[in-house]
Amino acid sequence: MTKCTWKDCQRAAEHPQIAKDGEEWANLCQDHHDVVEEAMGALEPRMLLWAWVNAQGGAKAASGRMVRGMS
Repeated sequence: MTKCTWKDCQRAAEHPQIAKDGEEWANLCQDHHDVVEEAMGALEPRMLLWAWVNAQGGAKAASGRMVRGMS
């Protein structure tokens, strides 16, 4: 079973999140996939940023992914 990448979630991952470049940046359970989908439609940019960071496993994991992509 692949685990949801959302910070501190232990549920099964069912929804890979694929970037424009084809890279999988997260894999979410149904509940967290729904949160990300809701955030993308919200008028509150902070909600989208919060969801995006948590979907990657938290701030440390998200920033590590960004730094790896720069090298």
